[in-house]
Amino acid sequence: EWDEAAAPTNITRVVDTKDYKKVPASNKFSIAGAFTTGLVSSKAISSLDLSGYDYVELWIKSTVATGATTLTLLLDNTALCASATETLAIPALVADTWTFVRVALANAELDTAIISVGLNVAVDYGATAGYVWVNDVVAVKDETAVWDKVDSNSWHVDEEARDLIFRSAPDYRLLELT
Repeated sequence: EWDEAAAPTNITRVVDTKDYKKVPASNKFSIAGAFTTGLVSSKAISSLDLSGYDYVELWIKSTVATGATTLTLLLDNTALCASATETLAIPALVADTWTFVRVALANAELDTAIISVGLNVAVDYGATAGYVWVNDVVAVKDETAVWDKVDSNSWHVDEEARDLIFRSAPDYRLLELT
């Protein structure tokens, strides 16, 4: 649960066990129309050395369509994301759609003692109140990726539509096409 400190004015947060991408739950933040910009919520974590990592991956969903950098994920070596070591821009989000986000760490060599992770509104949502869900935030090393072969009977290409079609949806993962 992202509850490092009391929720700011105009923010409500809950653990959502009904709408998530990875079990058992997601973190749901209600952002009132009166909220402008700033830290929505943060989570205290045991000190992590991310200096050998390349990316942060997460699932995120918003009831309001957002532009690129409207939302940012903060990583910090101080409590409450007081002076973020990393500010990771979340790409544009389509309203009411879970989106898998993979963002490169810009200063991984400085990320040696991360103790706080936060969700920040960098660009005012406007008068529209909305909800944001965050689920399964992880740091990953690019060179340690494990690629599984997908059975050729489980997919086909619709050449006319230029689509790759899976007979059953694979787990959320990156695909390497060769």
